[in-house]
Amino acid sequence: MTPRVILLAGLINAAITGTAFAQVSDATDSVGQAPPSSAFGRDRNVSVMEREHPEYDPVPVHVGVLELTPSVAIGTGYDDNLYAVNAPRIGDAYLHIVPRLKIVRPSPNLKLTLNGEFDLTRYASRISENQTNYRLDGGAHYVISNDTTVDLTGLYGRFAQERTEPDSPALVQRPIRFTISEATGAVTHVFNRLRVRGVVDVENRNYRDGRDALGNVVDEDFRDRTTVTGTGIAEYALSPSISLFGVGSYNIRDYRTRIGPVPARDSQGYEAAVGSSFELGAKIRGSLRVGYLQQNYRDPFFADIRGVLVRGDVEYFLTPLVTLTGTIDRRVNETGILGAAGYLSTTMTLRADYELLRNLILSASVEKEARNFNNIDRDDDRWTYRASGTYRLSPRIALRADLLRRSQSSVGTVLGREFEKTRVSFGVTLSGL
Repeated sequence: MTPRVILLAGLINAAITGTAFAQVSDATDSVGQAPPSSAFGRDRNVSVMEREHPEYDPVPVHVGVLELTPSVAIGTGYDDNLYAVNAPRIGDAYLHIVPRLKIVRPSPNLKLTLNGEFDLTRYASRISENQTNYRLDGGAHYVISNDTTVDLTGLYGRFAQERTEPDSPALVQRPIRFTISEATGAVTHVFNRLRVRGVVDVENRNYRDGRDALGNVVDEDFRDRTTVTGTGIAEYALSPSISLFGVGSYNIRDYRTRIGPVPARDSQGYEAAVGSSFELGAKIRGSLRVGYLQQNYRDPFFADIRGVLVRGDVEYFLTPLVTLTGTIDRRVNETGILGAAGYLSTTMTLRADYELLRNLILSASVEKEARNFNNIDRDDDRWTYRASGTYRLSPRIALRADLLRRSQSSVGTVLGREFEKTRVSFGVTLSGL
């Protein structure tokens, strides 16, 4: 599920970049987790994915003051191009099991949340692609007063990099593993129509080396890094239907010392943008910003990255049961490709959600991502088409089907992966006790 990029949530990660996780995105995806509504009362309409259906929501188990919601998602599917290459295309079936546990301490002044997830993927033949990942995250929402709130979040997890990612080494026998440790703090204060927010995020990534077919080590330590990002937002509500905001962020990306022909990718960068969060009549709602971004690399070996920043989303309520959402996101991402330090990524998505029945939601989306690499002559274009359906039988049982089609092309003197792949999957989610 792709939540719409609302103002507050989107601004927190304005300058945070990362590598996609290889958690299989398929029929075991979470269901029924609606995103929060827009700020300043822009809630005239409710999107399909936001609409609440309490008769199908899992019922938590109460243990004292705590609410526990256990669940397990079980899915099976087939990937027709497991290694994301032109040839030879090797397919395989897989089993995906994701047990989760959510613990909430509800309180009007101090709400605490803890989530644990274990992600297990097993393939029928290609056991080298098997994955055992996990993550633990939590948060605290503290209401100091009606005007001031504090949010703290933390994350630790082990993940694997998708074969489809641009910096996934083609020769490694197993997907590259890495861990993430992250902590975020945010303070929000409202002065009548003016709301200000400050966010500090610290993320550490540690990559494990891979091995090729001969057992030789494929070095990935040079990708280890710590990223510190500070973001400030000021938003002024002109009316309950529209607000204007300005946002600025600054990041420091500190890599492990590098000895060799390619220096460490240490850099500092910033983003500056202005935008609006709006609700136009009864049909359109969104948040858009435009500005400038730049990432400056400490070593002159790497060229700086700069360009126009565009980010946001627009929802169109075609009918009460059909929501169309368009998103755009332009940012600087890190990469582990030798000779390059990063790339400018432009991602555009169009999604449609249809509530066919109260307990049956159909979704379809198309996404294009363009990557322009620095320092090397290489540009990638990736298209992703996806269709899915979620059918809730009861508060405890939900069925899901998912079809994904992805292709990637690359041009330049330093070509990247070119491939086409299709994945189909079916799953069931069991929630509660």
